Amino acid sequence: MPVQGSVPNTFTLAGDYESSVTQLLDLARQQVRLAKGLAAPRMHDALTELDYVLEDQLAALANAIDDERADAEAPTSRAA
Repeated sequence: MPVQGSVPNTFTLAGDYESSVTQLLDLARQQVRLAKGLAAPRMHDALTELDYVLEDQLAALANAIDDERADAEAPTSRAA
C-alpha cells in the first residue's frame, strides 16, 4: 500500500546550483528517514547507511560553504 509522503509531487528549488544540490540532498534524507519506518530489516539497514552518507555529504557541503565565505571575507595579502 502506497504511503502519502510529506513531499509534494512538484517542488521548486531556490538559489544557485550549490544551494539546489543541498536542498535535494536534504529532501532525499527526509524521504530516507520516512522510508526507514516501514522498511524490512535489510532495507532498513541500507536506508540507515544511506542516511549516514547523506548526512556526511550535507556536512561537507556546509563546511565548504563556510570555508568559501571565510575566504571571501579574509583580507588578501600581497607580496612586496
